[in-house]
Amino acid sequence: MPETWLLSLSESALASALRQSAIGYPLLSSAHILGLSLLVGSIVTLDLRLLNIVKRGRLSELAPLLSRVAAGGLLLAAVSGLLLFSVQPAHYLGNNAFLLKLVLLSLALINVAIVHSLPAWRLLLAGQPPGLLLKFTAAVSIILWLAIITAGRWIAFV
Repeated sequence: MPETWLLSLSESALASALRQSAIGYPLLSSAHILGLSLLVGSIVTLDLRLLNIVKRGRLSELAPLLSRVAAGGLLLAAVSGLLLFSVQPAHYLGNNAFLLKLVLLSLALINVAIVHSLPAWRLLLAGQPPGLLLKFTAAVSIILWLAIITAGRWIAFV
């Protein structure tokens, strides 16, 4: 059953067009990197501010803005990533670095969901300083997102 799904995905008109286009796949790859840059750049900036390594800006103002930028980056990275995946799904699913990236991405998104569900997050948005739990999740977040970037780069070499 999975092979049928993968075959139909890789034989879709869009995947075929991407494989045959001299500029489509490179542009899509660039869009994916742009999405990742927006996502990881805004998250790491927010995490560094939560950890008080970056001291400028009020968290109650930065957190909503950087969260929206991260969400936009995530959307762009997810859509472009799915389209890139469609070009060679069997190849990617056989790539351990890609699989590791997916696991790490799942953990990072769970971390985001946990943070946004915490009462401490709502207090932060109301102007309270971050507590130990938010600082811990910020440290975990930085580690996970940097590991995702690393695993993503390894895809080409594994």
